[in-house]
Formats: sequence, C-alpha cells, structure tokens
Amino acid sequence: MIKIGELANITGVSIQTIRYYESEGLISPVEVDRWTNYRYYDESSIVRLSEISYLKSLGFSLKEILNLSEESIKEKISQTELNIAKLYKNIEKLSSIRKKEGGFIMKNFVNDEKVVGKWKKVGIVKNKEDYALNKFDNNKIFNFDTIYFLPNGDEYWVFSWTKGILYVKDRQFPYEVTNGKMFIGIVDGKTNTIDNYAIYEQEDKKRYSREDIAIKDNTDLPFIMDKDVIGSWDTVDYIRDCNNFKVGVKQWPEELFLKKYIFEKDGKLFAGTSNSGKLYPINWSKGFVIDKHNGFVSEYVIKKIGNDTFMFVEWKSGDYTYGGIVYGYYVLKKA
Repeated sequence: MIKIGELANITGVSIQTIRYYESEGLISPVEVDRWTNYRYYDESSIVRLSEISYLKSLGFSLKEILNLSEESIKEKISQTELNIAKLYKNIEKLSSIRKKEGGFIMKNFVNDEKVVGKWKKVGIVKNKEDYALNKFDNNKIFNFDTIYFLPNGDEYWVFSWTKGILYVKDRQFPYEVTNGKMFIGIVDGKTNTIDNYAIYEQEDKKRYSREDIAIKDNTDLPFIMDKDVIGSWDTVDYIRDCNNFKVGVKQWPEELFLKKYIFEKDGKLFAGTSNSGKLYPINWSKGFVIDKHNGFVSEYVIKKIGNDTFMFVEWKSGDYTYGGIVYGYYVLKKA
C-alpha cells in the first residue's frame, strides 16, 4: 500500500490532480484510514492513472474517460480522422499561398453555389461575342474536357475555385456564368491577359467529393505467371514515349521517384520510392503492375536491347486518377 504522495511521485501526477480525479469519480483509493483519513493506493491505482494520462494524450476529456466504451473509442477515431483530413486541407491551402509584388496570392474561399457540380467543355472562342455567332476556334488549348466544381472550393487534381476564379495549380482563370454557360478566361502566363475563352455547360449540380470522381481500375485480376519478370529491377529513366528511349541517355532531368521493383513468384511485388527507404508491397500479374491501395493497374512491357533487359511500365498518378491521363513510363533495367 502507498499513500497519495508516493503515488504522485511514482506516476508524475500531482496530488491536487489525483484528488480532482477522485472527486470526478475517475479513481478511488483502495483503503481510507477511518481515524487519520489517510488514503492508500496499490498497483491498480498506478495503472489507472497511467490509463487516464494516456487517454488524455489521445484527446479524450475526463467525462469521456469516465464513460469509456467501444462506441466512444470508435467516435474518437472518426473525429480524429476528420481532424487529420482538415489538417491536410490546411496544409494544401498554406502551400498554395504565393508571394507577389505588394502582398500575397491566397485561395481564400467565397462560395458560388450555382457553379457546384459537373461541367462539360463546349469549345474555345476568341471572345464572348463569337459564341453567339457560333464561331469556335480550333485551337487545342485548355484541354480539360470535364471540370468538377467541388463544394466549398475543395481541391482535386490541379483544380480548386472561389467565386469568379478557377485555380489550375497556381494559375488563376476568371470565370463568368451567363445563360447557363460558363466562360473561363484563358490567361496568357506571359502577358497576363485573356486571349481566349473556354466555354463549359453544366451537366449536373451534384455535390461531388474527390472519391466520387476518382478513376479506379479493376484490380481484381487473376494471377498469371510471367517467368521473365521475376527478380529485381532498377529504375534508369522516366520517358514520355517508349519509342524514344535510348540506352545510356537519361531523358528525365530530376530525381526519379520510383527506384526499384522486386517481382516475386507468387504475385507479390515490392516497390521502392525516393520518399522512403522502405519497400512497400503491391501485386502483379502477367503484363500488369497492380496497386490495389491506389486503384491502379499499369501495363508493363519487357524488351531486350543489346545485352540488357528493360521494362517499360505505365506510371499512373493524380493525372490518371482525375484526368484519365498517363503521361509517361518508367524504364527499369533487370538487375
């Protein structure tokens, strides 16, 4: 048995706090001397104070700790996930702030409920009057066939928005809605002037989320053996066109994100990237790299060039998830 002072020394919880926990019903002494009123505690009291401190560090209030249940833990997990999502959004917003002459450019949001939903591209015109005359420009510019305006200006892929402005990455394109058509001013990045308008019409007014519009491949492919792929492959380049690959001539000037693939016989595949020293597991089947977590199935082709064997594999990222675009291929050499 130990007294309250010893309990405080062992646990690092002050005497005043222990007494407060007692008053709130969170902890009780195992014995109280009827003559001296000394409170005595045991090992279970030390464990209980440790539990309380741990739960407080996870964001539980004393009332929640007192009424702890499986349901309250699930609720705390859900709330924590929402808080994490909010923090990630705040990081995105903070990262989008750019310095300009005389101040900063920031994507502060003002709502424009009428634009929320899915918009389909109609065409390009030199000026708004040309649309009324049905004079469309054949310029292949602003190549986004579909744009979603998510509620609250939420960002997906390269897009976000606030009232009157569509953001494409860090670029600002003013928009105006007239008679159900949206005119997006295409701003020349060099002159900072509008030299064309992209016209969109609204297909629906659904309140889409990023998950709703993300492209997901069918990753439930049966395993088919490909003995030629088994083993370790090291990345040597990232290219736009497989026909332009030249051995020993690196086309991608920056650090390569994908570093390595290790194919095992049972359909397991381990990938190494530049943002982690670890290998993370995905899957493969003959002709395909299968990333079930991100919902990607990427085709690969193996070619013998000289004395070496190379693999060309599609690289799918946010451009594919939201734009259906595969911009390039990683080239790996068999180790």
